[in-house]
Amino acid sequence: MRFTVTNWEYMDGLCRKLADQITEDNYNPDCIVALARGGWFAGNILCDMLGVKNLVSVRARHYSATTKLLPEVVKEDFAHAKGKVLIVDDVAKTGKSLELAEELCEGVDEVRTAVLMLMQSSNYTPHYFGDYVVDDVWVIFPWNFYEEMSDLVEKVVNEEFACLWEIKWRLYDRFGIDPAALEIAQPGKLEFVLGEMVRKGILEEGERSGEKVWRLKD
Repeated sequence: MRFTVTNWEYMDGLCRKLADQITEDNYNPDCIVALARGGWFAGNILCDMLGVKNLVSVRARHYSATTKLLPEVVKEDFAHAKGKVLIVDDVAKTGKSLELAEELCEGVDEVRTAVLMLMQSSNYTPHYFGDYVVDDVWVIFPWNFYEEMSDLVEKVVNEEFACLWEIKWRLYDRFGIDPAALEIAQPGKLEFVLGEMVRKGILEEGERSGEKVWRLKD
């Protein structure tokens, strides 16, 4: 599987695109339901852009490229959703979370759905989406960056010390993460991830010819 790294500016732009679509459609939600965890950022921003005062957070099981869990939302979380509702998530890869949320949002005047990025693999099409992704890629969002990158780094670092560039090359070779694109999207953040992994006891840091190197800790 290939991965692509995004940044906050791009996500803010997608939120603006969603807000424009919703406004042009004359849909005025009374409540925004944000699906955890990816929908929290978009839900907050859309509340601000659309002037919506009621924001409801819905718990959902988180899953990543390395932790496959079935989507799950909690029916009780929808109790405070009233009037016209907009359900928001960050990405629709299969669309199952949005579909389940829409089914569980009962007793309201109207329900519509919005997602920042709609993947071609999704069997569900939301009412609004910021971008459409044809390629089969896993999107690393800025609010998931440290968690996702830690998982990937752990898969490419072994018992032999590797410098920052070697780790970047392995990430590109195995997961298709272009080193230049990574630095443009999240400048300097990979080294911070490595430092956090050292702090958590996952990696060991050393030095080779005056350069920092890392390996899996025994």
